[in-house]
Amino acid sequence: MRWHRLATLLQVVLLAYWVATEVVDLYPLNDLASRPADYDLQASIAVNVLQQLAYMALFAVGLWWTAAAATVGYGVYLGLQLWTWWVPYLTGVAADGADRKLDQFSDTVSVLPVIDGRIGPDLQHLVLQTLTALTVLCSAMAARALRRARTIDLGP
Repeated sequence: MRWHRLATLLQVVLLAYWVATEVVDLYPLNDLASRPADYDLQASIAVNVLQQLAYMALFAVGLWWTAAAATVGYGVYLGLQLWTWWVPYLTGVAADGADRKLDQFSDTVSVLPVIDGRIGPDLQHLVLQTLTALTVLCSAMAARALRRARTIDLGP
């Protein structure tokens, strides 16, 4: 059960962190003023919050396979973060919005060096990616523990 509690806590922290960095001006951690004029904050919040709440609901059911489904969802979420930030940064292959990223995140706190004019994930996104990775790991461990508990309960 400790994995389940830890995973649940991380899911709540991940959602709270995402909402806070999306809504609260924490400059220089985030730079809300540099958002494009066509950025739809309400749509972004609706999509991302509903997505994460769906994963949390699947996880909260307490069945190993619903916890596993939630883990896959969080894994896809992490994969998208890695794809949009790390692939362009390390390879130079621009993902959609690479120019916009330079405009929007060049003034935020960055701990990674610029590589050939390419900015890496800023601190805000490094924290988000770390929280997401920890959520995936702990959710997977919780799903595994739930499956093992079910197997033990059913007997041979």
